[in-house]
Amino acid sequence: MRTMSLSLVITIVLCACASATQDIIPFVGCPADGQMGYIAPPHGPPKTVQLHEIPAGAIAYYKGDPAPGVYAPRGWHCRVWYGSNGSLVLVTPSPIDTTDFMPPKLLGPGVDLVQRSAETSGRFDVASYGARLFPALLATFIEGVKKEGLVPDSEFDPRRYAKDSVKYLDTRVAEFITPPGVSGLGTANFLAPSQDAVHGIAVVAPDSTVPDLSVLSIRLGAGMSQLEAALLRLNRACMAATDSC
Repeated sequence: MRTMSLSLVITIVLCACASATQDIIPFVGCPADGQMGYIAPPHGPPKTVQLHEIPAGAIAYYKGDPAPGVYAPRGWHCRVWYGSNGSLVLVTPSPIDTTDFMPPKLLGPGVDLVQRSAETSGRFDVASYGARLFPALLATFIEGVKKEGLVPDSEFDPRRYAKDSVKYLDTRVAEFITPPGVSGLGTANFLAPSQDAVHGIAVVAPDSTVPDLSVLSIRLGAGMSQLEAALLRLNRACMAATDSC
């Protein structure tokens, strides 16, 4: 009887500890602009996540239509651009200037997420990224895009961005670092080369016939390594999920 009671107490304590690690992250709607015009920021429920490294108050979930969501520092600003090729999400600490539709590249902190469709004009970016990050996995797809002859072969040179370091978590998930002061995978979209490195994640969709590709780039600056690591972990889980975020 005493053993059963002890087991019950342990179970309750473990459940309570598990519940205590569940943190509520606010949903922030992002305005979007693109092929079909302006789309107002959506409303959505908060996200429940597990945080160990940082306080829940440091993170928010940013989402616009039609694009996947992204975890980024709380209190920032966001914007989505979309088209037949896919979508781009940008989250920054300052308001985003859209006077010229697309903002200038950032020298400071920022988070961007590009999602490219392999069935549309996004296939060129899928093949370009894939040649550097997943040359074996996407070899057949890359060769098919090259044979179209619509972009120069240099776009698919696996030696592009050779200064980046790449670590593979499995066959379709890679983490990369673009060093300070150089152009690389992390500076291909909204982030310009600066004094701080860019950390990122690339994920290929599980359907090998339509290998859609998502690439996240994060640069928070000095002293923000714990927050950066938490954001990479949360976004990696979303990007690798079959239903995205």
